[in-house]
Amino acid sequence: MDQPPPEKPTRETDRDRNGDAAELSSGEGQTIEFEQLDPTRTLIFHRFTTTDSGDACGPTDESEAGTDNDSAAHSESRLVQITPANSHRSVPTARPTQIQTRQRQQARRGDPVLNGLVLLATVMAIFATARFVLPSIVEEIRYAQHRGQLRAEFEVAGEGLRNVSLDTLSQAYQMVTAAAGPSVVHIDVHRIAHQSVIHPLIPGAPSMPISDQGSGVIVDVEGYLLTNRHVIAGGDEITVTLSDGRKTLATVVGSDSLTDLAVLKIEASDLMPIPWGDSERIRVGSPVWAIGSPFGLDRTVTFGILSGKHRVVRASDRYQDFMQSDVAVNPGNSGGPLVDARGTLIGINTAIVGDTYQGVSFSIPSTVAKKIYLQLRESGQIDRGWLGVSLAEVPEERLRDHNHRVRGAMIVALADDHSGAAKAGLLPGDIVKTVDTIQIRDVDHLMQVIGNSMAGTGIQLSILRDDEQLDFNVSLGHHPDLNRNR
Repeated sequence: MDQPPPEKPTRETDRDRNGDAAELSSGEGQTIEFEQLDPTRTLIFHRFTTTDSGDACGPTDESEAGTDNDSAAHSESRLVQITPANSHRSVPTARPTQIQTRQRQQARRGDPVLNGLVLLATVMAIFATARFVLPSIVEEIRYAQHRGQLRAEFEVAGEGLRNVSLDTLSQAYQMVTAAAGPSVVHIDVHRIAHQSVIHPLIPGAPSMPISDQGSGVIVDVEGYLLTNRHVIAGGDEITVTLSDGRKTLATVVGSDSLTDLAVLKIEASDLMPIPWGDSERIRVGSPVWAIGSPFGLDRTVTFGILSGKHRVVRASDRYQDFMQSDVAVNPGNSGGPLVDARGTLIGINTAIVGDTYQGVSFSIPSTVAKKIYLQLRESGQIDRGWLGVSLAEVPEERLRDHNHRVRGAMIVALADDHSGAAKAGLLPGDIVKTVDTIQIRDVDHLMQVIGNSMAGTGIQLSILRDDEQLDFNVSLGHHPDLNRNR
């Protein structure tokens, strides 16, 4: 009988199934046959590859372990641990390209010292580049951000202006003028001077009145109005022109040379007084309006902002406490009102820097003007209070507050034993911190607060003595030189 043809060898033989032997394919048409060994044993397989220059290397024959060592230069040994889990897997063999790749990798590693130097040089080059390039990049980024912010603001402003009606803003300005304008008056002052009108050599030349002018503001429906003292000083006849065109004569109720304020009285009906505002509450940067008669142009309105507060213009006169603004004020505006956005009186325009307006003007605060007005209206004169002390600035070593703008004032001497300060128990070396809860900034400020208080007024002083804060009640006396100023 014919014998059946033998089965072709497979990757796994019968012996492998029975656990006696196993075959693994080399992946190149060759079969490696080995016996099933103990899983803990290690088998070493050698693959020999012949490489001839100029000839492509194809698959080579493999032999089992134990071949001579002459072919070891072209072989690669692989250790394979046969375990039950991988006993039926193919054993990979290394290709010539893999061997060459590993050789190249080993060649690339080179000397570690050289590699370190190269790395250090690379890092230094990066730092040098960053040192010179990074600032320009950062500057360019900041410029781009700023430019983007400007463009964003430009677009937002353009959109906002399209949505905001400027007519509304204009109407607000007009309403401020309408609220304060009827209270403003024009003042003409006539002074008699014997001057010739034809020629100084002609005898009997008649005298002529020299006219001066200014502004004022009505503060009471009974006909009382405020103006500057220098406007009406030496006047023989004062004529007031109301906002409706009426003209009337005015009499002087009283004046104060230290604050440059004067109170006039007119006899007229249907007057519209301006409401008092609070100059202490208005903040720097707030919009303000000045109304007056610059160069005789009555009912002139100018607009600006409040530029500063508590200014001393004349160093010889420490009783002045001006507000500064950039409202256009010229000769003829003196005595007119400075009003806020509510149309209330916050100041009396009184001074400028130079002969004409240069962007800086000054006004008397309404808190000072109101005190002087009430005192002049009541008695026709100012009887200023007197503390009876000699003052000096607080030295730096005695300052206790972090805010050096509020330094207080130091008492260096007492006038006599009968002064209000001596009777209250104040001593030289005391530092006055507050007067009736008003924080004292410096010596000038204390003189202004005391000077604007009338004689006989009781005040409360908070002083610092030997790092201890004490309170004293002081009754102000009569100033020996500054009271009864007309």
